[in-house]
Parts: sequence; structure tokens; C-alpha cells
Amino acid sequence: MSVKNKKILVGASAGISIYKTCLLVRLFMKQGAQVKVVMTESAAKLISPVVFHSLTQSPVCVSMFEPELGLEHINLAKWADAFVLAPATANTIAKIAQGIADNLLTTIILALPEKTPLIVAPAMNDNMWKNVFVKENVAKLKKRRNCYIVGPKTGVLADGKEGEGRMAEPEEIFKVAKKNI
Repeated sequence: MSVKNKKILVGASAGISIYKTCLLVRLFMKQGAQVKVVMTESAAKLISPVVFHSLTQSPVCVSMFEPELGLEHINLAKWADAFVLAPATANTIAKIAQGIADNLLTTIILALPEKTPLIVAPAMNDNMWKNVFVKENVAKLKKRRNCYIVGPKTGVLADGKEGEGRMAEPEEIFKVAKKNI
């Protein structure tokens, strides 16, 4: 399936692998997709929203409490043909699984129509990934219709050690998204 002219909403939570999200956005853009990015406020401390704005030529949404946004969480949820969450931290996965909407990113995800594919690329420390609570939360996400978990992979993690928790490569995430849109 093609992503040309598809509306892709890319969400980024605060994982060190957020740099890979830039490459993922570029893959969608090169294939003719319309891309908008929403970030958590913590993610915006790791990489400037200006980077994503430059890549997409669209405003980047970070805070729910920007007066000009109004009902932007509802509008973006309706706009998207697919939502790709990369990186998906343990914190963000837990919030989604528990139905917590305390930031713009989680609010948009909870407002997505069930038919809208949600592609989630976990990224975290291997001990966090192995944690029973994280496993339970991922299992809850898998129960959502049209939810696809991509990774994580085994490799060198942010702390320098080898383990499972590394975000899947942008090409793999793109491939899963393209197949399921």
C-alpha cells in the first residue's frame, strides 16, 4: 500500500532514540505523505520542535494549553489516517494503556477513531522493557483494534550496555505503517 497523500501524525515521547524519529518523518515525506508531529513537553527538551517543523513544513504541537490550539487534539485525531508513536516510552505506553490523557500526545491518541491505525515503537531500558507492568500495558495496547507494536530490538542501549529495548529502525516502523494504513 502507498502512503502518498496519506495524513500521518507522528508522536514522539521523551526517549533518546527520538533522533531516529527525524529519519522516520523523512521516509514518510519522501513517499508523498502529509506529516504532522506532536511531541510531549519532555521530548521537546531532547530535540527542538524546530527540527520537525523544518522537516514537515508544518507547525509542531507540544502543549495542550496553547490558546490558539482550541480543540486541536480532536481535530488532529480526526485528520490522521494513521498515528505513529516513536519513540514510545514506558511512561507514555502506561498512560495510553490506562486511559490517562494528561498531555497533548496522549489526549490525541485517546481521541483517535478506532479505525485509525496506531503504530507503537517502544524504546526503553531493557529492565524497564522486562518489567511486568510494562508487559501488561503493552498487552492492553495490543487489544486495541488496529494497534501494531514494532519492536523493541536488542542492541546497544542509551546506557551503553546491550539489551532488549532499542527502538526499531525507522525503515521497519515505516514498513509496518505502510502495510497497515
